[in-house]
Amino acid sequence: MAGSNTSGSKTGSKTGSSKTGIWIAGARGDIASTLIIGTEALKQQRISASGMTTAIPPTSQLDLVGINDLVIGGIDIVDGNLAESIKAVGQRSRTFDSELVTALKDEIDAIGQNIVCEPDALWEAGDTDQNAPNMAAFILKLRTHLRDFANRHQLRHIVVVNLTSSETLPQETPEHDTLAGIERLIAGNSQHQLTPSICYAYAALQEGCSYINFTPNRGMDLKGLQELATQKALPFYGDDGKTGETLVKTALAPMFLYRNLKVMSWEGVNMLGNGDGQTLDKPGHKVAKLRNKGNVLDSILGYTPHAGVDINFVPSLGDWKTAWDLIHFQGFLDVKMSMQFTWQGCDSILAAPLVLDMVRLSEFAARHNEPGAMKHLAAFFKNPLDCDEMDFHRQFQYLLDYVQAHLENAEPRLTELRRQK
Repeated sequence: MAGSNTSGSKTGSKTGSSKTGIWIAGARGDIASTLIIGTEALKQQRISASGMTTAIPPTSQLDLVGINDLVIGGIDIVDGNLAESIKAVGQRSRTFDSELVTALKDEIDAIGQNIVCEPDALWEAGDTDQNAPNMAAFILKLRTHLRDFANRHQLRHIVVVNLTSSETLPQETPEHDTLAGIERLIAGNSQHQLTPSICYAYAALQEGCSYINFTPNRGMDLKGLQELATQKALPFYGDDGKTGETLVKTALAPMFLYRNLKVMSWEGVNMLGNGDGQTLDKPGHKVAKLRNKGNVLDSILGYTPHAGVDINFVPSLGDWKTAWDLIHFQGFLDVKMSMQFTWQGCDSILAAPLVLDMVRLSEFAARHNEPGAMKHLAAFFKNPLDCDEMDFHRQFQYLLDYVQAHLENAEPRLTELRRQK
């Protein structure tokens, strides 16, 4: 196994290695491309670590895997020259120039050798008119790719990160609730109850890898996959990364609660133009995303205001998201007031550093034998697993409490080591 856990080992533990793998599903997408060039630029100190929670205290005080010890690989449905595709991302998003890509070309080319192309990794769970791969064979290929990646680079651990586009939801079935049920679906080639993302999660766990689902796709929310993670003693978390309007909403909504200002309406219109925007323009693909964006207010406020959420594809925006929000609220003497804000941010620039944070914290959890849902990562997600709290400030406190507990536990050990010296 490529990790510190040994139960069900497949890829082989590399106990003498300090290297950690990031294996990305969707490795040629905009977020992954930004992550790749950003990581390699960080290694050469060409950029700051702005945007990374793990780069500032107290989280930076943990014994986290170093940026220089991260090795990137992954899978995508398209092939091609990685440096050229990353250069195209920079040109479209206007976030980095071609000179940076040229300066890092050798490093990017090396990463390109770690990315496999699997065109079969694209099917719709409810589409009968398609040629989906055999599920068992597809998962076997995924596991083989992971094993090869681990062995080639002598990796201590791999964190698999799902950065693929939104999928249609699979057909619900009780088989999702147990590991045996999921394995029956795989054996029965049940493509309508299985999605690429479910297969990624299953393969990752079987190979002893931690798993992060940054998408709204089904995966570690399924009890059957959680059972597998428990069996393998592996950490995991998701779902649906929180980088834009929902981040602002979960930080701002508590203010209205604390001041007893009744929110009557909260309307949000989201516009984006990248590949995710194009995918979400299809009604079947935006169901989970709209659900995750719409659920947060009820939980924070304790009541249900009129709240509309819409997602529109605007091709000219590229990787830049724009959100327009109108908040209509009521104050003393029942006077009605309003607040409006416009959020404009580059999706990949907001997301990529969070992925690095979560990879480092996932490897830390695996190394410290902390299996299960990493609730301390709740602040990174719209739909955090095993967590009903949606208030961003309280979610972030989970991470601070986790870090503080580790720092307090580490101090006696450090004192003992100093005494022995």
